[in-house]
Amino acid sequence: MEIAEVIMNPVRQRIFQYFLLHETGTVKELKKVLPDIPNASLYRHIKILNDHSILLVVGENRIRGTVESVYRLNKDALATEDESGNAVQMSLLGICASFARYFSGGNVDPKKDMLLLTNCTLLLTDEEFMSFLSEINEIALKYMKIEPTGGCKTRRITLISAPTNEQEIK
Repeated sequence: MEIAEVIMNPVRQRIFQYFLLHETGTVKELKKVLPDIPNASLYRHIKILNDHSILLVVGENRIRGTVESVYRLNKDALATEDESGNAVQMSLLGICASFARYFSGGNVDPKKDMLLLTNCTLLLTDEEFMSFLSEINEIALKYMKIEPTGGCKTRRITLISAPTNEQEIK
């Protein structure tokens, strides 16, 4: 399995999100924030991430004769250059596949499900754009920290920034 395939899986991306918010964690802690992921599936994804050195075991908790691993995200393993764009293309294909699954399903109701697709063009300096991204990150982090409760629905938000072929304004 190539690294791009490992990191582009939607469940594993949710696991990354947890570890971006929390320095360390256990499978038990992940189960609390990812209640919709079956136990066997969660353990399988953790094993894949650990086998590829994306998650590192940084400690162990002994609980009634069993050992619970404590994991940490290995950010160095994710800091790879992708000059060919394979990871980006796989991510985009994953988004397309997600929409295809949604629309091929039975009870499709974009209004009820609050389906959103928006597109805008911004004319900003690099500094202004970094400020914009920082503000979006702050808002996302605020909501990512909310503990799931009854009635919660899993929603994926994807923000894509792409250059255009237009000239720089002087």
